[in-house]
Amino acid sequence: MGDGGEMRLAELDVLIVDDHEAMRVMLARVLVRAGVTQVRMAASGLEALALLAERPASLVLADQRMPGMDGLSFVAAVRGDAALKDARIIMVSGATDAAHFGAAHEAGADAVLVKPVSPRALLDAIEQVFA
Repeated sequence: MGDGGEMRLAELDVLIVDDHEAMRVMLARVLVRAGVTQVRMAASGLEALALLAERPASLVLADQRMPGMDGLSFVAAVRGDAALKDARIIMVSGATDAAHFGAAHEAGADAVLVKPVSPRALLDAIEQVFA
């Protein structure tokens, strides 16, 4: 991303949703190093929905497999809320098969990344969903 992309990153309000703390922290570090200044984290889909009710996010990074409300149900809930319709959603998944990718897109994800996620892949996906 050029200068314009860096400015856009600084304007993002990102919510990271993953039941694994190490993954949340790693994604947050990548975002902060890239210039994102507003990063919130949630350990579950329900916690994330509560945070989004307080303040919508421009970008959500959501794990596909979480206990309780899984990522697909979470994405569908976000897409069903008119107040959150403008949020971009990137699903992060350990699964590599086409069925999981299709299910993520059907639920409303704008992009899908496969774990482990490299910093470059994450930043490229963010650029893609805002293009």
